[in-house]
Amino acid sequence: MLKPVMAGLVPLTLLATQPAAAAPEAYTLDSEHTHIVWRVDRFGFTETVGTFVELEGALHLDETDPASSSVSATIALSGLRSDLPQREEIVRGPYWLNAESHPVIRFESTEVALTPGEDCPTQCAHVSGTLSLAGVSGPVTLKVTLNKIGTDPVTKKKAAGFSAAGQFDRSAFGIETALGPIGDTVRFEIEALAIAADDLPAQ
Repeated sequence: MLKPVMAGLVPLTLLATQPAAAAPEAYTLDSEHTHIVWRVDRFGFTETVGTFVELEGALHLDETDPASSSVSATIALSGLRSDLPQREEIVRGPYWLNAESHPVIRFESTEVALTPGEDCPTQCAHVSGTLSLAGVSGPVTLKVTLNKIGTDPVTKKKAAGFSAAGQFDRSAFGIETALGPIGDTVRFEIEALAIAADDLPAQ
């Protein structure tokens, strides 16, 4: 069952600053501390902003060879929020995301490429992958920053934190309702916390 939170679209990348394990380490997204914010232009006046509050995700983080890392995430459209229930119902409806037929958004990474530079405070990467939305799959690339790997001071568990951003054109996924008045490009930002599998609480 999907856990409540906040998407992903998740993506996260799997970089590292600490010398570590010889093999990729399994992590699970902490849905209570992972947040996805999306935004799209509305008539040129403002951007409509919303979130996703139901998601799951898993990643394999290779600290010695970040390019071998991978991530996958599933976001439930039932958890789409935009501070207006009527709008949320319309966006989940048949003319937009068609959540009845396609209730989730999925992301599967295909490549992690480090992008070193002075503007990156720790380690950064482009995480490319396949986004599946409204019954259509297409490529998406995320810009991801590794914030920290270490022990979370509250839970005392090993954790990895990431910030990510990306965008896609909804028309590329067959969502063409109100194109023009409503923007085509959907931008999103992610703050993600992942917990090492060995440190996950017992079910």
